[in-house]
Amino acid sequence: MLSKLSSWLKLSSKHRKIVIPTLLGLLITFLFVNANFAKPPQIEQMGNLLFDAYQKKKPRKYNPDTPVRIVDIDDESIEKLGQWPWPRTIIAKLNDRLANAGAAVIAYDIVFSEPDRTSPKNIAQILKDNPAARGNFENLSKLTDHDTLLADSFARSKVVAAFFLVAQETEKRPAYRHGFAWKGAKPTMVLPSYHGAITSMPELEAEVSGEGHVSITPDGDGIIRLAPLISVIGEEMYPALSVEALRVATGASTYIMSSSDGSGGKDIVGTKNPKLTKMTIGNFEMPTSADGELLVYYSRPEPNLRVVKAWEILSDDVPTSTWAHKVEGQIIFVGTSAIGLKDFVATPFQAGVPGVLVHAQVVEQIIEGNFLKRTYTTESTELWALLFLGVFLAILLPRLGAAKGAILSLLVAGSVAYGSWYGFAEHQLLINPVYILLAILTSYLLITLSSFYITESERSQIRSAFSMYLSPTMVKKVSEDPSLLKLGGEERILTILFLDIRSFSKISEGLEPEEITTFLNIFLSPMTTILQDNGATIDKYMGDAIVAFWNAPLDDPDHERNGARAVRKMMKTLGELNEKYAKQDEIKWPDNVKVGIGLNTGICCVGNLGSEQRFSYSMIGDAANLASRIEGLTKQYKVSVLIGNATAEKLPELAIIEADLIQVIGRQTPERIHILAGEEKMAKTDAYKTLMPIHTRFLEAYRKQNWKKAEGFIPELQELAKDMDFTGYYDVMLTRINAYKTDPPAANWGGVYAAKSK
Repeated sequence: MLSKLSSWLKLSSKHRKIVIPTLLGLLITFLFVNANFAKPPQIEQMGNLLFDAYQKKKPRKYNPDTPVRIVDIDDESIEKLGQWPWPRTIIAKLNDRLANAGAAVIAYDIVFSEPDRTSPKNIAQILKDNPAARGNFENLSKLTDHDTLLADSFARSKVVAAFFLVAQETEKRPAYRHGFAWKGAKPTMVLPSYHGAITSMPELEAEVSGEGHVSITPDGDGIIRLAPLISVIGEEMYPALSVEALRVATGASTYIMSSSDGSGGKDIVGTKNPKLTKMTIGNFEMPTSADGELLVYYSRPEPNLRVVKAWEILSDDVPTSTWAHKVEGQIIFVGTSAIGLKDFVATPFQAGVPGVLVHAQVVEQIIEGNFLKRTYTTESTELWALLFLGVFLAILLPRLGAAKGAILSLLVAGSVAYGSWYGFAEHQLLINPVYILLAILTSYLLITLSSFYITESERSQIRSAFSMYLSPTMVKKVSEDPSLLKLGGEERILTILFLDIRSFSKISEGLEPEEITTFLNIFLSPMTTILQDNGATIDKYMGDAIVAFWNAPLDDPDHERNGARAVRKMMKTLGELNEKYAKQDEIKWPDNVKVGIGLNTGICCVGNLGSEQRFSYSMIGDAANLASRIEGLTKQYKVSVLIGNATAEKLPELAIIEADLIQVIGRQTPERIHILAGEEKMAKTDAYKTLMPIHTRFLEAYRKQNWKKAEGFIPELQELAKDMDFTGYYDVMLTRINAYKTDPPAANWGGVYAAKSK
C-alpha cells in the first residue's frame, strides 16, 4: 500500500502544476461547504447586504388600498400639542376620534405602563405642595382620573395594546385573549424566549381587545430584516403587535402554528429538530423562519399615502372630512417619529425610520400575501450548487491557465449572481450566492497563484538574478501603495494645541527683519522639540503661531496627558529663554515674551488635506476651531494656558481650575474652560488644595449672581494664586462682577458669558 502511494506521489510530481492546484481547489470547496453549515456572521452579513440591495432595487410595491395606516405623533404634533408624554385625555381624544371615524383596530406602538402624571389627583397634590397656590384642591382631586378616561375610551373601541419583552423575571404577564394551535411539535422550544414583560396599566389593559409585543431585535449591523411574530415568556406564547392587530381585525380567536414535522411542513419533513414553518390567522397564512420570524419585504416609506399626522386628527380646526376617509375600515398603528422620542430603527432603505413603520409593513404584506421566501429547499440547493461548482472549477481551472480560467470563473459567477437576482425579482425568493461566489473567487485566486508559484519555483535561478538586478529602493517604490498619495482623511479624536506669541505685532515693530527671524528660530526650535518629544504632530507654523495635535497619524492613548505635559514644559522653557536672553546683548530679545496656549480635545478629520496640486497632513474640525477660540480667550482672561472641558476631564490629577462657562464667537453651545495651572506636583501643594474649595464657592456665588459674596472671595484667591500664574484671572472676574452690579444678566442667566471677540 505504501509503495503504491509512494509511486503515485512520484508520478503526480511530474504533473504538480495540475494535481496540487486541483487538490487546493477541492480543499477550498470543502472549507466553504463547512462554512455554509457553520454560518459565520461575516459571510452571513454579506448575504444580508446583498438582499438589502435587492430590496432597494425592487421594493415591495406599496398598495394604498391595503387597509393599514399609521397615525404619527411627529415633531409637528408635539410642537402643536405640547411635550411628550401627552396627558391621557389627549390620547383618549385621539382614540375616540379614530374609533368614531370607523377605524377597524387601533394598535398602539406605545406602552402605557405608568399612571398619567397630569391626572387631577396628581396636579392637586403638586398644587398643595406649592406654598403660593390657593384654591380648593379637594374638588380638583375628585375629578375623573385621566387613566380612567383613557380606559373608557379603549372600552368603546377595538384597541390592541403594546408591551415590552424583558429578560428579567417579572410578576406581570400580558393578558391572554387568544389561543394557539399547532400542527407538528409545539414550537416553544425554538421561539425567542423571555422571562417577563412590561405591560400597560391594569386599568387600561382590562379594556383592550388584544395585546402584542413591540420588542424587535435587529441584526448585528443594526438593520431590522426579521420581525418576530411569536415569542415565549416562560412556557406561554405571545404574539407581536402586528399579528395581534390583524387577529383582532379579522375576529380570529386562534393562531395556528405549523412545524416542520407536521402537515404543511413538507420543506423539512423528517428532521430531528422540528422548526416553525408558517402561521395562520383566520384566512391569512404567512411563512416564518425556523424561530417564528417573518422576513420583512419593505416598500418605500410613502409617508404621504401611509401616514396621518396625529395633530390633524386632534385639531378642532381641521375638518374631520380631510382625514376620516384615510382611517375608516383601516388597521391603525399609532406610533411616533418625533426625533426626541428616539423610536427609530434601521431598515434596508434608510438608517432612521419610525419603529411603528415595521409593524405596519408586516401587516401589509400579510394581507397582500406578498412575502420574501427562503425555504429549506433553497438552502439545500445552494449547498449542492456550491459543492458541484467547486469540484467543477477545481478540476478545470488548473488546466485552463489564468486568462481562460478567469473567463470561465466570470461566466460561472455571473450565472450564479443572475440566478440569485432573477429568483428575487420574479419570485421574491432569497437565494444567497455569497458562499458560491466567494468559493469561486478564492478558488480562482489560489489555484492561479499556486500554479504561478509552481511555475516560478522552477525558474528560481532566473528570479534570483532578476532580484539582484533590481535595486532595493526601486522595489520599495514599486510596491508602495499609491492610495497614500491621494486626498482624503479619517475621523479621529485628537488633542489640539494652538500657541500664539502675545503682542507679536508690537514686538516686530522694534526688530529688524533679520532680528525677527532670529527671534522666531530661537523661540520655535525648542518649542518644536518639546512637542515632538511628547508625541505631537506639527500641523503648521503661522508666523508667530504653532498648531499641533496628538493621536494621529499614530495612536496615542494618552494624548490628553501628553498635550498637557508639553504645554507645561513649553511654559517652563519660555521662562528660561526670557531669563537667558535678558542677560546678554548679542541677540535682541523682546522684554518678557509671553504666549497664549489653547488646548482642546475632540473629533476632527485628519489626513492628506488640500488640493490635487498641493496637500499636507493636517486636520480640520469643530474641535480645532474651538481650540483656536480657547487660545484667543487667554488674552481676555489674562492667563497663559486655557484648556477645553473634554481635555480637562481626562486630567483629574493635574492642577486644573475651572475658569468660566463661555459661549465663544461662532458657537451656540457654551464651553466650560479651565486654567492649566500645573502638573501633579502643584496639585499636591497646600496653596492649590486651599484654593480649590474657595474657588468653587466663588464660582457658585458668581453664577447665582451673588456679586457681593463672590467679590469677597477674590482677595484671598489672588493671594493663593500669586505663585500659580493666574492672578490676572481674578482681576478680570472682579471687573466683570462690578459691571454686572450695574447691568445684571437675566434671572435665568446660568453663568454663561458670551465672548465679544475671538
